[in-house]
Amino acid sequence: MNSAPTRFRDEFIPLFRSLIRNACVNTGDADSGDEDRSVATLQKYFAQKGLSGTVLHARPGRGNLLIRIPGKVPGSPSLMFMGHLDVVPAEASDWSVDPFSAEEKDGQIWGRGAVDMLCWTAAQAVGFASAVEKAAQKGFPGDLVFLAVADEEASGRWGARFLTEKHWDLVQADYMITELGGFFYETSKGPIAFCTRGEKGVAWTKLTFRGTPGHGSMPFLTNNAVVKASLAVVQLAKARFPTVRSPLYSTLAQSVAQGWRERLAFSTGWGESWALGRLFKRNPGMARFLQTAGVPTLSCNTVHGGTKVNIVADRAEVMVDCRLLPGMEISGWHRCLRTILGKSLGAEVEIEQMDWFPSNVSPRNQPLFSAVEDLFHRVHPEARLVDLFIGGVTDGRYWRAKGTTVLGFSLFDRSFTIDDFGARIHGIDERIDLTSLELAVNFFSDLPERFFQKASAPTNPQ
Repeated sequence: MNSAPTRFRDEFIPLFRSLIRNACVNTGDADSGDEDRSVATLQKYFAQKGLSGTVLHARPGRGNLLIRIPGKVPGSPSLMFMGHLDVVPAEASDWSVDPFSAEEKDGQIWGRGAVDMLCWTAAQAVGFASAVEKAAQKGFPGDLVFLAVADEEASGRWGARFLTEKHWDLVQADYMITELGGFFYETSKGPIAFCTRGEKGVAWTKLTFRGTPGHGSMPFLTNNAVVKASLAVVQLAKARFPTVRSPLYSTLAQSVAQGWRERLAFSTGWGESWALGRLFKRNPGMARFLQTAGVPTLSCNTVHGGTKVNIVADRAEVMVDCRLLPGMEISGWHRCLRTILGKSLGAEVEIEQMDWFPSNVSPRNQPLFSAVEDLFHRVHPEARLVDLFIGGVTDGRYWRAKGTTVLGFSLFDRSFTIDDFGARIHGIDERIDLTSLELAVNFFSDLPERFFQKASAPTNPQ
């Protein structure tokens, strides 16, 4: 590894552990998070490197730290490192260690946010400072930007959404590297790692059903809203959609298929359920990533109804997490939901859109992907880098919607698999190995120089 030991051990590890220990837990409540703690931690680190930035607030305590190093050549593209500071809650009694102790054991750092995504944010910070230091004499052609945001775990109201809506002149960038990707999967043709190029659309939807109140002791032919909601949940759970074989889906499917029969099934649709079942037996996490990349999904995750045990329910609500593919519009999706519910329930359901952000995808044939691929193959020459289209969302979607090319990636060790990532993100005993962390620091330190070389080249063949 080419990183100076002092940079990794004396700079990165203390910074990473401090960010975990700051416990910027985002419950979704507007006054949770308190990301200013980690903003202060980063400011202290950058001050030691002679770097300072701007802190932007949409709400007290929910800070966003921005550092922009101006480029030397007008008109050159800019590159942004973007990570978030907040983490989801953790129940200490479920963990083997204190989730906010940032304990180092078994060659790993343990703690809430270790994978999602404080490893990225800390590695980006140290890599950013290192890149700026290495280029101190000549600088970079375009702007190099570091951004650490608040509130990613609750849709970015106080972070990414606020910044792109209110401060686009400050946070605009031509290219961005953020979460998530870099984890590995073993195929019959050798190892692959994933680079995220796009995300599904988020359509969080509330379905409301009305009933007529009455005494619970006489339920015969009553108009019970809870019954309607229950029937709706069953109908929605049974819904199935045809696979949309987009280039992103097809590339992923062919990369993870094992044998010609599976490849044929995924490419034609004949026997697709059989092939997906085989993949699930080998690797449940990979099967879920693939399935969600090809179909819209819906998941009924909360149900509320009634007011008292002896009163027939006159109101019931179902919250549905819907994730839509590129090109799908919300009005058409509402019609689809009514069709799934059937003539009776579909006619009387009230549909309220709680959140909606369309799917978006970044191009592959561009200098950032080429730079990422070069640095990936330098460490993993035996592996292939495969596009990933995710069902979850990142804050990168806000920049993609503005025209920024956004990739999700970090360089990790081959031992860090998609199963590891899937089990640890928002999970119990979240942790990441030291080898992957050092690779990440090196990657973000080297990426700016490689990117600007690629962006400045007369042509960028793929």
